[in-house]
Amino acid sequence: MRIAVNASCLSDFVYEIFLRMAASNPKQTFLFIFDKPFSEKINLPQNVVPLVIERNGNSRLKWKFWYKLKIPIALKRHKADIFISEKFISLRTTIPQLLLFPDFTFIHQPSFLDKKSVRFYKKNTSLFLNKAAKIIAGSDFFKKEIIKRYKINEEKIIVLPTEITNDFEEIPFEEKESIKEKYAEGNEYFIYTGIISPQQNLLNLLKAFSFFKKRQKSKMQLLISGKRGIDYEQFTESLRLFRFKDEVKVLDNLSASEIEKIIASAYAMIHVPVYDSGYSQGLQALKYKVSAILSSTGALSESFADAALYAHPENFKDLAEKMMLLFKDENLRKDLIEKERLQIGKFSHKSESILFEIIKDIATKNPLRTGDL
Repeated sequence: MRIAVNASCLSDFVYEIFLRMAASNPKQTFLFIFDKPFSEKINLPQNVVPLVIERNGNSRLKWKFWYKLKIPIALKRHKADIFISEKFISLRTTIPQLLLFPDFTFIHQPSFLDKKSVRFYKKNTSLFLNKAAKIIAGSDFFKKEIIKRYKINEEKIIVLPTEITNDFEEIPFEEKESIKEKYAEGNEYFIYTGIISPQQNLLNLLKAFSFFKKRQKSKMQLLISGKRGIDYEQFTESLRLFRFKDEVKVLDNLSASEIEKIIASAYAMIHVPVYDSGYSQGLQALKYKVSAILSSTGALSESFADAALYAHPENFKDLAEKMMLLFKDENLRKDLIEKERLQIGKFSHKSESILFEIIKDIATKNPLRTGDL
């Protein structure tokens, strides 16, 4: 079986799944398609063949040409049995396709996109959903939304929740204190981790933290870690004018292992996006056993149930109230962490095994498949 994967668009979580899948299935050939030069320094399993199909620019026209013409030609040339892509698929190829985690940002947060992108999604999302052989959703919440908005047969949509491995060893008290000293001047801190951008509702987080500081008069700090996103400079400029700017630390250049330690040492994680369709950075609270304040809208409550506090993402006072509640009640915080230990059992499945069976099922329906599955 020759499995073509649009590696150029995969989120880190999904990319890791396909690396593990390839390593676990050495008899199958995986074609990883990149839209820019591939770094030979990246270690790939021996059965992964990197294909560079350049887009030669980021214009909308170049992007359409890549999906509509270049991808179908490459799939045919390399005799792919299936094409897998996140958010988008090709509307021209006749090869069966698996669509991973469609994007509804254009519906719930259209201001985050330019007008041309919004028009593109409005025109093509229904076509993508109907063209796909199967659709992977990150939650039952999002599956129901797809069915409601686009009348897609529910049997076509498969829920694949985020896999959370329980392999992180809790760090000793002394190391936690060292982390606090290094990044928060020895104080307790709330942590946000993810894309650093106003689009992630971080301005409301700053407002909530300000409200919290005025009411509590504590030394609690706020750490914001992750990768720079769209309008990062706009966010840092807002922070420069923030009253409590000296108690907010932005960490955008740390290793993954260091961020793990910072999360595990936090007083609580805060993750309140305006919309969340399933898998997200907020789920890290389960892995690192940190109490969490999450968005009351979207799919996060499906994963955490009563193991977290919930705040409306557009109401900074509601978020501040939850921060104060957690700060004043240490027993509540410990209770939430204990409930998280029970919730993490829901995520102990092996995502790559489940996804591989779905891929095999789709590929069998390709009359031109290359060989045994």
